[in-house]
Amino acid sequence: MPAAELSIPDGPSHHENPFAKLIWNQKIIVIPSFTLESGVTIRKVPVAYKTAGRLNEEADNTMLICHALTGSADVEDWWGPLVGPGRAFDWGRFFVVCCNSLGSPYGSASPCTMSPETGRIYGPEFPLTTIRDDVNIHKIVLDYLGVRSIAVAIGGSMGGMLVLEWAYFGREYVRSIVALATSSRHSAWCISWGEAQRQSIYSDPKYGRQKNPTACLMLGLSRYSGGVLPV
Repeated sequence: MPAAELSIPDGPSHHENPFAKLIWNQKIIVIPSFTLESGVTIRKVPVAYKTAGRLNEEADNTMLICHALTGSADVEDWWGPLVGPGRAFDWGRFFVVCCNSLGSPYGSASPCTMSPETGRIYGPEFPLTTIRDDVNIHKIVLDYLGVRSIAVAIGGSMGGMLVLEWAYFGREYVRSIVALATSSRHSAWCISWGEAQRQSIYSDPKYGRQKNPTACLMLGLSRYSGGVLPV
C-alpha cells in the first residue's frame, strides 16, 4: 500500500481509546482499509508502533520486536534490560521497531476503538483476527517506514508466533528469527484453557451477557486434565 494512502491522526493517539495514551511517545498510522484472513474488511484501521535508532541507507538493519498477548509497542516496558546501546536490542546498530497487535487496547484497532461504520466503540463486535492478520498489517507499517528487509525478528509467547509467521516471507526479506517460549500451534489442552478464559469473561455481568456456569466446569476440567493450573 503506498505511503500516501496512509494517514497520521492529528493530536493525541486516537482520542476515543484512552488506553492508547498509556504508551509514551508511540505513533499511530491509520490504514484506509484492511481485509482480515476471515474475509471481513475493516476500515480506518489504526496501528500503533514505536521505533528507536535509525534506518540505514540500505534499509536492511531493522530489528523487529513482536510483543506477547498482553504487551504493547513499548519494548522498554516489558524487555527494558535488553534495550539500549551495547545491549541485545541495540538501537545504535539496529532500527528497532515494535508494532502493536490488532485486538490490543494500547493503540491499534481493537474492541476499544471506534467503528467507522457505526460511530460507536467496537466492543464485543470487533472481528476475530489472526496471527497472519497481525503480520500482514505490520508489513504495511514497515513498508510505510521504508524498510526493505528485516535483519532479525524477535518475539516470545504470542510474539514468537508472529515471528514464525514472519519467516514465511523468506530469507530475502527476514534474514533471521528468534522465537522464544512459543509454538507453531496450540495443543488441545491449550485451546480448551483459552476457551474457558473467554467464557469467564462472557460470564461477567459487566460484559452484558448472562452468567454462564459452564465456564466453571470448563476451568475445573482444564485443571483436572492438565494436572497443573497455570497462574
